Amino acid sequence: MSGVFRKFLTATAVSDTANGVFAVAATMTTAATTHSAMAVAAVTVAATLPWLIAAVPAGVLVDRINPVRAITFANLGRCAAMLGLAGLIWAHAALPVTVPLLVFVVSCFQTVVDTAAEVVTANSVDDARRTRANGLLALSTRLFYQFVGPALAGVLVDVDPVLPGVLSGLACLAAALVAAQLPRAAAEARSEEASTGFWDGARIVFSRPILATLVGVGGLTTIANSIFYTILVVYAIEPGPLGLSASEYGFVIGATGVGAAVGALMTHHVERWLGRSMTLVLTRVGWALVFAGPLFAGGVLLTVVMAAGSALGGMWSVESMSVRQLIVDRADLGRVSGASRMLTYGMTPVGSAIGGSVALAVGAKTLFVVSTVLTLLTIILIRAYLPDRAIEAATRQSESAVEQEPVASEGKNVR
Repeated sequence: MSGVFRKFLTATAVSDTANGVFAVAATMTTAATTHSAMAVAAVTVAATLPWLIAAVPAGVLVDRINPVRAITFANLGRCAAMLGLAGLIWAHAALPVTVPLLVFVVSCFQTVVDTAAEVVTANSVDDARRTRANGLLALSTRLFYQFVGPALAGVLVDVDPVLPGVLSGLACLAAALVAAQLPRAAAEARSEEASTGFWDGARIVFSRPILATLVGVGGLTTIANSIFYTILVVYAIEPGPLGLSASEYGFVIGATGVGAAVGALMTHHVERWLGRSMTLVLTRVGWALVFAGPLFAGGVLLTVVMAAGSALGGMWSVESMSVRQLIVDRADLGRVSGASRMLTYGMTPVGSAIGGSVALAVGAKTLFVVSTVLTLLTIILIRAYLPDRAIEAATRQSESAVEQEPVASEGKNVR
């Protein structure tokens, strides 16, 4: 891996830790101070809504300015918002309205960080190492955002509710300082004449069958995933049918995070053995196994099943990102990434709404079956539109288009 990517991965790990601490601590603090499920739900919505409304603007921003500069400024913005919330908590002025508002601001900046991260990775790592690099980025998210951050948040909240905001803010500041040291020229990849229209990313996605299929499969699986986890917590924890305690349920969910981290790290090996298309198929089998798990397993067996399934499923984000980076021109990658994330991550509230409303009529097991079947059906789309030969052809087409571009004037980069 290049020195640029190593520095960037360090900044990402620090940033992901800050995000994990802040997100969990904000929810904990809200629950402790308001004792209101509605207030907690407001924080959750505030944390996820930006992927639906801010991902496209984030992609446009990343394509219009240097992605390294975008990451630096976005982390500085997160730092200010996190420290602002810490100040409100210290002053006992963290109202049910101000906490979701600042969480929303932080999440909006996060869309910029994540979108720019894909562009920086694509430009700082060669094609042969790109899947591995994307796997390391995904591993950072799983390990630091989903494991280290939440665990640290619980300890900090117990010591002093102000500490999570302070530590998160300082971590974002550190991430910004590390990112600012990256050579901007190494991450610059757009032409001065590149179009940066607001909806260009979505237009490109829907004009290319491979990108449209990636978005369609990702969006449908996100809906299935949201339905599943909305219902699982009630189904699993006592007095639910599985009869798990809260700590046992937490262990099961933690195991899925560990499994996904292992899968992300192994993606480049599986891709080499089986090819890109079959790797994508295995991810759908993995998530279907997770969704079907509560239908036939419980206790330790359920933990093993969900961990194994998430190890396969966790390869999706790595492999789909690698495919997108291979076939999309660098000048368009930010907007395409933003549009793709909006159309996939933005489906989270849709699935949650379906799960919460339909469960009263059909029951949890039926919805587990629906999530499983919906995920398995997406394999048809993968086999039809994402065979290895189609991905290779799209890659060659992209490379040919780049070769035909005029040489940039001295001091400017085309790619």
